[in-house]
Amino acid sequence: MARRSKLGRTGAVLILPLLLAGCGDWTPLLPGTPMGDKNFWILTGGLQYTLLISIYAIALGSIIGLVGALLARSRFSWLRRLVWLYVEFFRMVPLFVLLLWIYYALPIAIGELPDALHDLPGLETLRRMEPFTAGVIGLSLLSGAFMVELFRAGIESVGRPQIDAGLAFGMSRALVMRRIILPQAVRRMLPPMTNQFISTIKDSSLAGFLGAAEITKRAMLLQTQILHPLEIYTFLALEYISILTILTALARYLERRYPQHG
Repeated sequence: MARRSKLGRTGAVLILPLLLAGCGDWTPLLPGTPMGDKNFWILTGGLQYTLLISIYAIALGSIIGLVGALLARSRFSWLRRLVWLYVEFFRMVPLFVLLLWIYYALPIAIGELPDALHDLPGLETLRRMEPFTAGVIGLSLLSGAFMVELFRAGIESVGRPQIDAGLAFGMSRALVMRRIILPQAVRRMLPPMTNQFISTIKDSSLAGFLGAAEITKRAMLLQTQILHPLEIYTFLALEYISILTILTALARYLERRYPQHG
């Protein structure tokens, strides 16, 4: 039944564009004419920015999540409290509000720091904030907050007897974490991690409202020029569907290649 449901959803996603293909005038978006070539590359030219923002955010968010999960298991209560505050804060602030603050407010806050701190590495980049940079930072911080909980749950799912066995063989705690705990934790985290990565890719569209030239921003700009909302936004949806279909297929392959109890 679950398989039929998945097939039904996939079929609906594939059939909808075919039905819409008979509506509207797609000529301005299809290669083959000077206008079609120009508009097609305008819409697809932002894929590199969407993918770069998403990849950077996923990578940095995963690093933040792993470090945060390890600190959440620290014997120091103030570290555990700090991680909890980070997770709760970024899970409660809407992403768009976070992006607006990073892009508009953070440079002002950095500019008001004491002069002695202005030479710190990276501060000049943050003071001259670019839309791309703001998008990566905001998505990384939000993704990291969710990844902390995913890593923590994955680490805690590994049975204590396996940890004790590793320690009994003379392994250090760091080696037990690297050789025993993390490989099993990551396998069990694959499904929820995939969902988080999908959310990050979709949320990257908000960077366009700051000015990042990703696919959503380009679609909005093109719409104001040629006024073909049905065709442009259907094309935009198909771009996201294509990216996420590839990601989902890769995740399914990894789940089969590295089963949870393999």
